[in-house]
Amino acid sequence: MRDIRLLLIENSIFFRDACADALLKRLPSGSLIERAGDPIEAQSKLSLFRPSILLMNFAMGVITVDGNPFLPLLTSQHPGLPIITYGLLSTSRRTALGCGAIAHVQKPGPNQPLDSFFDELVQLITSQTPTDKVEHTDVGPGAIVTREIWTATMPSKGWLPLSSAAQQVLHTKAAPQPSPPIAPSDTPPVTPLPPASPPPVSQPANLAKAQIQLIAIGSSTGGTEALSAILPQLRPPLPGIVVVQHIPPMFSRLLAERLNTECVLDVKEGASGDIVRPNHVYIAPGNMHMTVQRQGTQMVLDCHPGEPVHSCCPSVDVLFESVAREIGSHALGVILTGMGKDGAEGLLHMREQGSPTLGQDEASCIVYGMPKAAYDCGAVERQVALDGMAAAITYAART
Repeated sequence: MRDIRLLLIENSIFFRDACADALLKRLPSGSLIERAGDPIEAQSKLSLFRPSILLMNFAMGVITVDGNPFLPLLTSQHPGLPIITYGLLSTSRRTALGCGAIAHVQKPGPNQPLDSFFDELVQLITSQTPTDKVEHTDVGPGAIVTREIWTATMPSKGWLPLSSAAQQVLHTKAAPQPSPPIAPSDTPPVTPLPPASPPPVSQPANLAKAQIQLIAIGSSTGGTEALSAILPQLRPPLPGIVVVQHIPPMFSRLLAERLNTECVLDVKEGASGDIVRPNHVYIAPGNMHMTVQRQGTQMVLDCHPGEPVHSCCPSVDVLFESVAREIGSHALGVILTGMGKDGAEGLLHMREQGSPTLGQDEASCIVYGMPKAAYDCGAVERQVALDGMAAAITYAART
């Protein structure tokens, strides 16, 4: 019997559970499935669970880890490990195969049956014979190997230790630390935002009288999942939204195309000359800085190559600095999960101009780097959990 040890990487908790349950009913007896919700968790589980095959939402493959897209990084670090990807867009297939996946399966759209999708996945999974028989813990068929089991087996089985980054993330999620002290006194006074839910679509909201004319968002590691959690919850009317996500060329377009299928707002990859319109989201193209310029009553995008800032291009700081300069107090700044400190200085300048600013809180970040740097320097007016960020953005934009 084949020793099938499948690692499933999927950011949606609902679909992750549904997919694992469906596959367990179809795979041979004795198969094991472990799940991961993001690349950092997946990296730790690759060392510990030692899968014979990997199944991944293609959206996870475009996330940058240590400056590299996750899927090509996996294929280079784990040669011989079969990787199957899936996604809503048929256009992702060529990219996935070019990055090292052995197959790409198109996922049915919302409210469409999934049986044939799961059947195709099982056929692909069972057709891949593992190159090596791997030793694993003594658990029953279809069991989920828990972190407690891994920990118990590490000394005797010789499992590789967690990376320092993964250890930090696991520690953060297990025991969130208290928030750092309030922002320094030389920053503008804090006006707390109440934890209100976004007004329903039927409730009128007059943007002409709203202070906020633009929403600027910056993110890095874990940001594609964060954007996927936030943007589909946003509803018109809202000002235009500009986003810098650290991402390579081509993947930024694929990210924008995927989000456009999931969001009520229109989402596209930004381009020079684009007029920023209400209820539209513009994703900075990979390897290009994106800035906003005032031209009369309009806001226009400029996307151009340039030297990396904080080793990043596009850079969140470059976008935020242009927003602070061109839009002043009529913008909302948001900084999400990510490594490093890109965006902290630019967000501080936005706040000094009078803009409200939000930062993702530590407990909900994949990596509490960029939001922490922004909070520590006084740039963040209010920290918000990921599941409350859409409501906080909506409230601030409509007030």
